[in-house]
Amino acid sequence: MLRLFFPVLLSAFLLAPLSAAGGREHAGETVLRVATLSGPSALSMARMVCDPSANVSVPAHFETAGSVDVLLPKLITGDIDIGILPVNVAAKLHAADPGLLVMGAVTGLGMLSVVTRDSNLTRLADLDGKRLYVAGQGATPEYVLRTLLKKAGITNVSLDFSLSTADMAAALASGRISYALLPEPFTTLALERDSGDPPLFRAFLLADLWSEYGFGENFPMTVCVIRRSVAEKNPGQIASFLESYRESLLWTRENPEAAAKCAQKADLGILAEVAEKAISHSGYTFIHASEARPLVESLLSVYLEYAPAAIGGKLPDVSFYLK
Repeated sequence: MLRLFFPVLLSAFLLAPLSAAGGREHAGETVLRVATLSGPSALSMARMVCDPSANVSVPAHFETAGSVDVLLPKLITGDIDIGILPVNVAAKLHAADPGLLVMGAVTGLGMLSVVTRDSNLTRLADLDGKRLYVAGQGATPEYVLRTLLKKAGITNVSLDFSLSTADMAAALASGRISYALLPEPFTTLALERDSGDPPLFRAFLLADLWSEYGFGENFPMTVCVIRRSVAEKNPGQIASFLESYRESLLWTRENPEAAAKCAQKADLGILAEVAEKAISHSGYTFIHASEARPLVESLLSVYLEYAPAAIGGKLPDVSFYLK
């Protein structure tokens, strides 16, 4: 049975296995235990999950987690070797224990849209005097938005964090709220459920404004992290895994219909019909850690201004980035 991807409906206390590995050893190699967040992050691994032939050189066991709070303890205790995390969470873990993990790659870029049915709202300044519902209090959506509003000199926007992301998408579609900042796939879900006139639309993307105001081409949302002990013991295997992941991510981006079918088959935590339409808006990328430091620091510098504790009070040093 296909699962809804709403966090409240996900299994918030369980990791769901996607493939069996048959133990920690396979033909003399360590079986990598990989956990990803349900939804878009899991969809980026669709080819690896659904096509075992894609992992011939990298034996792996895949699991999904309904939330970061479920995934983190597994990563900290060593029950998993590789995980997909928000970039600020990864930085905070590194600050607390530099020996715990390394970042392997940036895997998701800014996928935040301001959604409305107000045709007069086409730029950031048009939010002046309005109430904007925001998904992600105390996280990247809030801090990127505040940075952009400050840069633009806009001070009269009421930010409302009272609704969950799923409720926000439903409230937009039903007309109960007029303006919202949403990530994918919730933006696509709201647009798909909408039957209003005029219809909902993506007024603008925060990533475009981030670039326009000179902060960088985009900002990272998710990163692939690896337990440092595993990366140091199995460097060749980790390199092979990252290459397989890169290929899987590109495959998802280029084959949305097939990836959506995989989402249904493997129970990746996202509706197939939503997945197919959300993929092109989901910010999938693969930037190896050795090339990603400027991109990561452009976002984490924002955290230093608004919420330094959320990244451990400092920017990660060079040891955070896998060579």
